[in-house]
Amino acid sequence: MRKRGKLYGIGLGPGNPQLLTLKAVQVLQDVAVIFVPRSDSREASLAREVVAPFINPNHQVREFVFPMTAVAHKREKALREIALSVAGVLDEGRDAAFVTMGDSTLYSTFFYLLKELKKIRSDLEVETVPGITSFSAAAALLNRALAVGQESLAVIPATANEQFLYQVLSAFDNVVLLKVAPVLQRVLGILAELGRLEESAFVCRCGLTEQLLVDNLATAGDLPEDYFSLILVSRSREGII
Repeated sequence: MRKRGKLYGIGLGPGNPQLLTLKAVQVLQDVAVIFVPRSDSREASLAREVVAPFINPNHQVREFVFPMTAVAHKREKALREIALSVAGVLDEGRDAAFVTMGDSTLYSTFFYLLKELKKIRSDLEVETVPGITSFSAAAALLNRALAVGQESLAVIPATANEQFLYQVLSAFDNVVLLKVAPVLQRVLGILAELGRLEESAFVCRCGLTEQLLVDNLATAGDLPEDYFSLILVSRSREGII
């Protein structure tokens, strides 16, 4: 009986190929098939650009649409089709990688796929390869600590309800706000009301040629409502960045 292939879920980091881990590069070079999800944003083309330096003529790269929709039956149908495609490759005894931007364990399409795959192939061999998160890379670009000492840190989607945003921004020393694009003006209003604009930085397209860094939102002008953007909120610190 043919041995089934192994599936790797690979986090590609924020977008700069130089920020891939050595493990991610090794796996990308070794697998037979690379699955690249495509959505309505630029994530798909960006993911393809990130893996491009590591693709060789022996690779098979398969792109597919992962619908960013709240309609459950459409999302489940698409996931089922993708899972069957991945399972088919693994059943042939070929190893495959499913790549996602950022870290494969954080708000990642990989775990939607893995859940569906386990319904049809419960005994899959799977390895998750983490990547550098967008907010770690953003903090590094700004030479900002995400948290020090006994400080608290929260990582949340900015699309959460308003009451929750107020609670988190009031209770935590440091906050990472992801998915800010569709609610940017609302978030800026909350930060202003809580007196935390000066402590906040806006980072867009981190590590890419078109990146934008704004280290103090109290003095910021117009900001782009870009899918690849986030806000870092940090308590002022005496004698430390």
